[in-house]
Amino acid sequence: MQDSSRPVTGYPVQNVNGCAPPPPATSSAAYPYVNPSPYPYYPAPPPQNPRPTFFRRLFVIFSVLLIIFGAILLIFWLVLRPHLPDFSIQSISLNNFNASNQRVNGTWNARFQVSNPNKKLSIYYGDIVSSVFHKDDFLTETRIEPFVQDTREVNTVEASYSVVDSFVEGKVVDAMNGERTRGEIKFNIKVIADVAFRYGGWRGRRRLLRVWCDDVTLSGSSGKMTGGSKKCSVD
Repeated sequence: MQDSSRPVTGYPVQNVNGCAPPPPATSSAAYPYVNPSPYPYYPAPPPQNPRPTFFRRLFVIFSVLLIIFGAILLIFWLVLRPHLPDFSIQSISLNNFNASNQRVNGTWNARFQVSNPNKKLSIYYGDIVSSVFHKDDFLTETRIEPFVQDTREVNTVEASYSVVDSFVEGKVVDAMNGERTRGEIKFNIKVIADVAFRYGGWRGRRRLLRVWCDDVTLSGSSGKMTGGSKKCSVD
C-alpha cells in the first residue's frame, strides 16, 4: 500500500503556500549587475595658466584706451582748427655792401610782420634762425629772440644780419655785382622756427616752421627795398 503523503514522481512539486517554486540556481560564474550611468564621464581638463589671459585682457584695455584718447585728440584738433601764421617782409635795407676778390661785406636790417590767424590758439615761437641767400648761395644768418603770439595778434619782428670778409665763390660775386650795376639786387630770406600751438594750459606737439621770402628786391644804389611789402610762403 502506497503512502499518500509522498509526491508522485514526474510532477512538479507544489509549494505548500501555493506560490511557484524559486527559479533554478544559475552558474556560480555569473557577473554581477551594474547599473549604467545616464551621463557620460569626461576627465577634468588640466588647469590653465592664467598669465596669457591676463596679458590678453591688458592688451585689449590698452587698445581701447588708446583709441578713445586718439578720438578725443582728433575731435579737439578739428574743433580748434589750427592755422599756420602769416609772414610778410615789410622792409629791408642793405648797408656797407661790398663784394670783390671772393669776399663779401655788408649789413642787412629786416622787419617782418607776423600774424596769428587763429581765434582760439596762441603760438609759441622758439629757436628762431633767419638766413640770407643770393639765389641758392648762403651768405649769412642770425638768431631772433623767441616770443609768444596771442590769438589774432599781429607782431613786428626785426632781424639784423652781418657778414664781414666772408668767402664766396667768384661766380656769386660776379652775379651780385652784375645785378647792382643793372640797378637792383635780389636776395632770398629764410626763417626757420620751432613752434607750438597753445590752448589755455594745453600745448600741442612742436613742429618746424619754414618761411621763405623769395626775390626780395633792393635798390642797387640806396640798398632800400623796392616794391613795398612782400608776402612770404609758410609751411
